[in-house]
Amino acid sequence: MSELGGERVDDPTVVSLTDPEATDRELVGGKGANLARLATSGFPIPDGFCVTTAAYQRLIDTPTRAAIASLSEFEPTNSEAIADAGATVRRKIRALEFPDEVRNSIRRMLTTDETSSTYAVRSSATAEDLPEASFAGQQETFLNVRGEDAVIDRVRACMVSLFTDRAIAYRAENGISHEEVSLAVVVQQMVSPDVSGVLFTANPMTGNRHVSSVEACRGLGEPLVSGEVNADGIKVDARTGEILSYEAGDQRISVRPQPSGGTETVELPSADQSSPVLTDEQVRALVEVGRDIEALFDRPQDVEWSLADGDVTILQARPITSLFPLPSPAPADDRLHVYISMGHGQSFAEAMPPLVLDVWKSYVRTMFTEYGFDPDTRWAVEAGGRIYIDVTSPLRFGPMRKRFPERMGEANEQMGAAIGDLLDRRSEEFQRDRTLSERVASVPTAASSAGSLLKKLLPQMRTVFDGSFSAFIGEPVSPERERARWETWGKNVASRVRRPDDTAGRVRAIFDVPRAATRFPPMGGLIAGTVAQGMLEERFTDAPADVNALGRGLPHEMLTKINLGISDLADVARQYPHVVDALNRRASLDEIESVEGGETFRSAVTAFLDTFGHRATGELDISRPRWQDDPSVLLAIVQSTVTSSEKRDHRDHFRELEREANAAAERLERRAGQRFLGSFRSRLVRQLIRTYRGGIQTREYPKYGVAYFLTAWHEVIRDAGQMLASNGALSTLEDVWFLRKEELFDLIDGESVDVDVAARRAEFRRHASMDAPPVLTSEGEALRGEVTREEVPEGALVGTGVSDGAVEGVATVVRNPSDETIEKGEILVAPSSDPGWTPLFLNAAGVVVEVGGQMSHGSLVAREYGIPAVVSVRNATQQIRSGQRIRVDGTNGIVELVEKQSEW
Repeated sequence: MSELGGERVDDPTVVSLTDPEATDRELVGGKGANLARLATSGFPIPDGFCVTTAAYQRLIDTPTRAAIASLSEFEPTNSEAIADAGATVRRKIRALEFPDEVRNSIRRMLTTDETSSTYAVRSSATAEDLPEASFAGQQETFLNVRGEDAVIDRVRACMVSLFTDRAIAYRAENGISHEEVSLAVVVQQMVSPDVSGVLFTANPMTGNRHVSSVEACRGLGEPLVSGEVNADGIKVDARTGEILSYEAGDQRISVRPQPSGGTETVELPSADQSSPVLTDEQVRALVEVGRDIEALFDRPQDVEWSLADGDVTILQARPITSLFPLPSPAPADDRLHVYISMGHGQSFAEAMPPLVLDVWKSYVRTMFTEYGFDPDTRWAVEAGGRIYIDVTSPLRFGPMRKRFPERMGEANEQMGAAIGDLLDRRSEEFQRDRTLSERVASVPTAASSAGSLLKKLLPQMRTVFDGSFSAFIGEPVSPERERARWETWGKNVASRVRRPDDTAGRVRAIFDVPRAATRFPPMGGLIAGTVAQGMLEERFTDAPADVNALGRGLPHEMLTKINLGISDLADVARQYPHVVDALNRRASLDEIESVEGGETFRSAVTAFLDTFGHRATGELDISRPRWQDDPSVLLAIVQSTVTSSEKRDHRDHFRELEREANAAAERLERRAGQRFLGSFRSRLVRQLIRTYRGGIQTREYPKYGVAYFLTAWHEVIRDAGQMLASNGALSTLEDVWFLRKEELFDLIDGESVDVDVAARRAEFRRHASMDAPPVLTSEGEALRGEVTREEVPEGALVGTGVSDGAVEGVATVVRNPSDETIEKGEILVAPSSDPGWTPLFLNAAGVVVEVGGQMSHGSLVAREYGIPAVVSVRNATQQIRSGQRIRVDGTNGIVELVEKQSEW
């Protein structure tokens, strides 16, 4: 079969839905192919045929093709240009006529159909009803069309609708070519139903794969789709057929076919307006058909259906594309499992490529096994390109279950709220008793695990206690010593990864995680500092501002050192205009070195990288380059700092914070001295302050140490990718990140592997566009953990307040800190806030972040700088626009949209 101008010349222009050829998506589009699969599998669909994409290609002439090609020039946000260009394309297609052979083929199919003289004419694009993008409602549908000429006109109108403004923008957003997409049209006999509706074989709101959702209305389904009626809503347990809820809607109208063609809207009798439109038996029958359709397509489906004289007819089936993927692998038992997002706990909820996921799964498994947990349990799973940790075991253990939501909420408020909500709704599933024999048999295993865990933890607990006790009564915490301890530990683990002589050995060393990588240095100083903070907050409830001030101006705090170091680099650059010019044009470090002042600047950069070069933006994703591997990322941050702040302003600001902290300490000591046993109280407060400020500066040192072996992981896999690309096993070095662990091993060993890297990249992009939930269940329920506050202004966004104070100003949404910046006094709105983001805080008047908790990077820096901040604000970067005026209340965790988006 040959190709000509996008058309396969041997393809038919019209094909019956029962013809096996009609399952070819490229020929009949997504809707047509799905209907043909339903028809050939025995599901009840209306008789009909498809006017194929071959007919579309024969309709479109050369000038129209040129107009279509021009659409690729426009960004999806350029609505005005899209509207003008789309109108031109639509006008050209409306003026075209089908060739005679196409018109005659349509007429033959119509005249041989003796069952009905009216038809439903519906668009079926090749880029619709896909697993990753449904394109639902993008193109036209015409109901109850009568007469051959009318059908042919509606077929052409459907093809015109391939270029509505909305369809053009949607394709642009999803990276689908306007020239390569084609449109077929499904023509079926018209059904005159008593009831119509939509069946989702999984709950589209929660993601639960075991709950089917049905919406139903009287007559045709058009008012349901358009929102003109409040349809009946039914939830059903698809496993048992139990109707979980049935909410009858208030349906005042119904749309019905007219005998002469077209449709009419009629008012329903009052008795029918609020009575259920489906019986329990009909609901269960629909759900059963839905389960069969889901099995046919092997994924949850959005099914349009109708009932006439009690018989079910399927009008359409397409994938539900909004569902977050299920955790993989699935649990081995049939009980409910609960998973928390590792990324949300680390303030990095972005998708990661497949090989990175495999690395983290190996690490988590080793860590859990090292501390005595069952090595056969899948403690780490993946879903939507993220790592999720199985926390079912503590939820099944009564004493831990009660406190677990609170403990999780301390790290991430959304996570705690989500687990608390789940336990409120389904606590009995975690309390379900095993048989007596199972419980008796489990006692030795549980005792052994507990004993193993205690044996491993006791030495560390003793060291931690000794360190914490010493910090309180003896030698103060030494941040320099703590940093050296973590640095030595991290470098030691990294050296084990680099130790093997060959690439294969080094790659396998990553997955054969050394025990040392999970045995962290003691954190006595940090624990002592945290305890001291709590004691100070408890004793000075009437002076919260002074207690907060104590946590600022910390010279050895890691993020402060990074920020000051980057700002110092900006100061060096400012001394040399040619260096600034080179930074502005994004020159490489080698190119910068060749200009006046470049050697001085490079020397300063090298010194910075000697200390912090193993860090990165989004460093949890080890596929991302470290600063020392790709200084361009660091240079971009320096360039934005040069542009947006003043020379030495950062040092002045830091010294002011340090003065404020010292002044606050003196005030608190004086307040203590004025109470009973004042001299003793004053000395105690002085010791608490010393312990707090000394210990709290070490809070980022663990991540600083971990980053050393994350860098080693990155380097080893990068080098393996380079080797495989050079010998032709991979197309590019970066393809290595889209392999799975065993595939990488096979390629390194010289075996051939069949991997569709392009498909995996596409899946990664789809996962990256998803809003990952902080908590996920084995049933697919995505738990967002809605956080509530009292007296929230209408339309305000709610999150976790992590830095006190309130500020109103202009928002700037930043998605990449390497090439975006903010002006002095603006409010930063960001998806995450690891070290690569924190230099932007220098200019920020306030901060809003989509993920995070009290101890996340952004929270620490915001408190350090005294900037009002709210984190865990879901979809903040979508709900807030740059230039919009907002108010950030960091005390109460509220972000108020002073100017609504509709005004922009």
